[in-house]
Amino acid sequence: MDKKIGKMYKIRALTDHVYGISSSMVMTYLVVGKTSAMVIDTAYGFLDLSQAVRSVTDLPLIVINTHGHVDHSGGNFYFDTPTCIHPADEEVYYRHNAPELHRLVEKTLRSVQHLIFWRTLITKHPEENDSNRANFDRWIFLKDGDRFDLGGLTAEIIHIPGHTPGSVAIFVPELRLLFASDGANAAPYLFLPESTSLSVYAGSLRKLERYDFDYILTGHSSKLFPREELQKWIHVAENADLSTAKKQRNEIAPGVEIFQCWAKDDKKHKGPQVLIDPTKGV
Repeated sequence: MDKKIGKMYKIRALTDHVYGISSSMVMTYLVVGKTSAMVIDTAYGFLDLSQAVRSVTDLPLIVINTHGHVDHSGGNFYFDTPTCIHPADEEVYYRHNAPELHRLVEKTLRSVQHLIFWRTLITKHPEENDSNRANFDRWIFLKDGDRFDLGGLTAEIIHIPGHTPGSVAIFVPELRLLFASDGANAAPYLFLPESTSLSVYAGSLRKLERYDFDYILTGHSSKLFPREELQKWIHVAENADLSTAKKQRNEIAPGVEIFQCWAKDDKKHKGPQVLIDPTKGV
């Protein structure tokens, strides 16, 4: 693996069969079965993610985007296999992987990189891959309940609209793991133009509750969150208190007022939260 790629992508075994690949404050997950492996999200696409994956396994690959945002789909073009995505997020992909939006993301990452000077968050010439990201079109469209056989491991697709209309989670029953990415976590972004209402998101969390897993893996942390955390996320989603919400600065969705809400019984604001645009409805 190229030295620059090794510096960009940090690989760590999280459990048997599961590797976390962290880069630019976002997570890619690699689930390795006996006959194939699944790449869950492809980060920003700054450097060749496939080299990092191939340093772990040479099995045939299935590539999944949990949703179309640039930090989870920008590296699709590095793989010689099509990418699986829910059709409701195809438009989200193209909007987020347009060069002008990538420039805005890069500006934010550069400012952080100056503070965390020992981390490589962005390459010197990210624009070199503008065309590859913007023109990517090798899709396989997912639907709720799709299953992939990895050889001894099964990956089931769960459609969980909320963060985006086409967000999906991946459930691996043999490992008792749920990969939710940004679709379920302790501070979901529900204020974006493509985000759904808070009630739709809460319904997606209730849907996840029906699955028999022990841990959840999310999109920006390698931590394995115990199943009990899901109940806390459901609680704030179903009991968000707009009356005590804090208005947040907004550099992500121009023209939108973002409110940070906690549960009504969380008077000290210590627990999970939701970031919403109240005009979408709660």
